[in-house]
Amino acid sequence: MDGRSDEGTTRRRRPGRPRKADASDTKTILQHAALRLFAQKGYAGTSIRAIAREVGLSESVLYAHFASKQAIFDAVLAEFGPMGPIDMAGQVDPDLAEIDPPRYLRELVRAFLDEWDRLDARLLISLMARDGLLHSPALREALQAMRVAVTRLLDGWISAGRIPRNLGSAEDLALLFTGPIGLTRILHLHADATDHERTTARAEILRHVETFTRAVFQLAATNHDSSDAAP
Repeated sequence: MDGRSDEGTTRRRRPGRPRKADASDTKTILQHAALRLFAQKGYAGTSIRAIAREVGLSESVLYAHFASKQAIFDAVLAEFGPMGPIDMAGQVDPDLAEIDPPRYLRELVRAFLDEWDRLDARLLISLMARDGLLHSPALREALQAMRVAVTRLLDGWISAGRIPRNLGSAEDLALLFTGPIGLTRILHLHADATDHERTTARAEILRHVETFTRAVFQLAATNHDSSDAAP
């Protein structure tokens, strides 16, 4: 045959470098496989060969996408690393921050919970715990970014009289709000958590949010009503 195809017949792609879309798909598949293995066996316990075999590829194909195991590890952290408040804020109606601050906080936390309960996100927590990365810059920066975002929200609500100033600074209240949420995620929203443990963790976080908002916003309302009733 001369290599030409009949009319209406799809021409087979010539061997050689993969198409850009194919390369991107393969890279993503490799990153998912590496994340699973790193979470199960740790960085040191996972080999290049194991990652390649996990997806049925040769080591040479893997090296066409990543120069080393460290490069795969770095790509995994970059791709699946903790998402910040800017990513989640886009899923919540921004007008609620002015109209109904407690509801805004509830919906923001629910958006985080939906993200944290994905398998990739839970595998990442297991990876960090297994390889001693709980104090890694990536996780620390994500937690700090969430705290800073909450601090800004609380500061605005304090300035607007929605939260009493005598409750504490916006920074202190943000720490009080985000601390239990971050701890519960690390302890209970990991890859090995049972469905019951994950459901319980989600309920505990939402209960914490309700307790916090009820305390700070109802107290503000009570103080406002008392000042209105004063002679």
